[in-house]
Amino acid sequence: MPEALVIGGAGYIGSVLVPALLERGYRVNVLDNFLFHQTSLMECCAHENFSVVRGDYRDADTLRKAMRTADCIIPLAAIVGARLARRMPAPPSPPISMPSAR
Repeated sequence: MPEALVIGGAGYIGSVLVPALLERGYRVNVLDNFLFHQTSLMECCAHENFSVVRGDYRDADTLRKAMRTADCIIPLAAIVGARLARRMPAPPSPPISMPSAR
């Protein structure tokens, strides 16, 4: 059974994509920081092939652990809206590159 890691999976697109992946037989792991306290994936929580990691993909260790068993990675994480983006801390410099999963 293929495993998908959906980064930012609790957002608008992820709330549609994650249930569709589960219906198609994927194991789905969502990595999200739940900045907006989303509950869009509540129904997925009862599915045996669904798991969630609460964390920030910008943390290399968190990302590496989440990627460890993934067959595919779907990056959906985003800070949406200029007002919110101005309040967020600047990304680390230099930007984090995707770590190796293995």
